[in-house]
Amino acid sequence: MKKFALVFSLAFIPFLSEAVTLKHTLGTISGIVNAIIPILLAIAVLAFFWGLAMYLLSGEVAENKTKGIQIMIMGVVAIFVMVSIWGIIGVLRSTFKVDQTKPIIPDVIERRYR
Repeated sequence: MKKFALVFSLAFIPFLSEAVTLKHTLGTISGIVNAIIPILLAIAVLAFFWGLAMYLLSGEVAENKTKGIQIMIMGVVAIFVMVSIWGIIGVLRSTFKVDQTKPIIPDVIERRYR
C-alpha cells in the first residue's frame, strides 16, 4: 500500500508544481483509460470462451459444467456492462457535442493553473 501511495504521489508531482496544464493531465488520463478498455473487453470475451470450453469438455462431471456456466455468465455480464457504458458515453458525447480530444474545462479552473 505504501508503494502504491508513493507511485501515485510521484505521478502527480508535475501537476502539483504546475509544470503541466490540467488539460494535458486529463488528456493523459483519458489516453490511458482508452488504451485499457479494449484489453478488458478482450479479457471478458476470453473468459466467456473459457467457460464455454469448460462446459463442452467437462463430459458428465456436473461440477465442471456448473463452473463453466458461471464463467460464461460472468463473461457475458462483463461484456454487456462494458459495451453499455461505452454506448451511454457515446450518446452523452453526441448529445452535448463533446470532442474526445479536447476535454471541456471551465475557464476559471484553467486560469488558476496557468
